[in-house]
Amino acid sequence: MQKLNPLLHQLDQELHRYLAFDNTKKVHEHLLEYDEESVSDIIPKISVTDLDIISRIANCHEIRIKELVDTVYFPQGTVSKIVNRLVKKELIRKYHRSDNKKDVYLKLTANGQIIAKLHEKYHEKENKKLNELGTNFSNSDLQKLTEILRKINELREN
Repeated sequence: MQKLNPLLHQLDQELHRYLAFDNTKKVHEHLLEYDEESVSDIIPKISVTDLDIISRIANCHEIRIKELVDTVYFPQGTVSKIVNRLVKKELIRKYHRSDNKKDVYLKLTANGQIIAKLHEKYHEKENKKLNELGTNFSNSDLQKLTEILRKINELREN
């Protein structure tokens, strides 16, 4: 077996650490900190993946399931399961438009909108911390790291 370059091994270890980190508890704590009572019982039952789907829907006036699949890194079946779970939790609503009975459209319910706003606040806070971290590196450093990660992803996908 070929040995991995020690620096690439460290990078690989950090990527594994990144993938293995589960920030669900941290996100739930943030949402509950700013939560409105109407959704406090729902928050512990929502996964980070659910929140990502809710956010994608929140960013659109209306979106078809097919379009939603194109914006995430999950297969159609996974997205459909998540959507159905969120419908049962009454966070999103499925509907057909009068001019298009074929496609299924998605829209956030009132509680879905509250959770989307809470999740957006979480990301604003995290983005501020990430931007502060970024000031320690040059744009060239960040571009190089981005290129390395992109190429690693391409290697894994092929």
